[in-house]
Amino acid sequence: MERRSYLAAVSAVTAAGFAGCISELGADDDGNGDDGNGDDTGNETDGNGAQDDEHGAVEAVEAYMAAGAEEDLEAMADAMHTHHPFDPAEMAAEAAEDEDTTFEMDPVGDYEVELADEGYETDEIHDLPYAEFWFQDVDLDDVLEGEDAALVTVETETTIAGETVTESETLIALTEDGEWRVFLPYDESTELPDGDPVDDERYRVVSDLEFDADDERVRVNLIDSIDSSIEEIVAYSESQGRGSSVYEPEDSDDDYALPSTWFSSNFDPDGDEIVVTVIADGEELLVHRETYEP
Repeated sequence: MERRSYLAAVSAVTAAGFAGCISELGADDDGNGDDGNGDDTGNETDGNGAQDDEHGAVEAVEAYMAAGAEEDLEAMADAMHTHHPFDPAEMAAEAAEDEDTTFEMDPVGDYEVELADEGYETDEIHDLPYAEFWFQDVDLDDVLEGEDAALVTVETETTIAGETVTESETLIALTEDGEWRVFLPYDESTELPDGDPVDDERYRVVSDLEFDADDERVRVNLIDSIDSSIEEIVAYSESQGRGSSVYEPEDSDDDYALPSTWFSSNFDPDGDEIVVTVIADGEELLVHRETYEP
């Protein structure tokens, strides 16, 4: 079964999945090291940590997070740029029609929104590892022309089964008709691991790959029994230059984890290479490499 986690693919209600329970960090939290009267972005705050004059990019991300907290997909879409490559309501509807896919909202605890770079250059968006793929049918130059961009970081604290996990995600906010909107997740390019797959039966996790050129998706089928030492399975696409972690072991303490027998990822039907790795004992090992040629 494929778990359709909107946030895993898009942004920061993203960092730990869809927001089920989100609240803003209050006055007792000094996560950014401010003194209660200001923050390191130069924006003044009141005694409760609220900024008197927030940047528009921060306000857009906060609106997005608040909508996620209310599980309001339409309000989330309102806070997103028109050319954002994903529509949460549409993805939820598609998952509802596909018995092999689930669309779930994971709980997220406290969060804090912070302006990371108010002068982010729009030209740099072209260099994002997935930009060419996501905007192959859109003239990205037209979308970016005359607009301003900024980077906004969202730090979340999530507690599941008594364990608290802190994660950070950076989003690109972009103006549209003068209004700031959540545009894309910010992600640096990742080089595919080099070398040949390890020759160790214990780390054999891939049964086979099925390429669907029409949908531009590759299905990674997993073997029935996966060694208990394997913590994660990651699939990389050379065309996108990034990977996605998809595997949760069956004995995971995470009540929201769905053990997978397969998962899918985007690939370039004009030619691509898929690399699969496993994380075991904190080490990433290359276990499968396969080239797709049209």
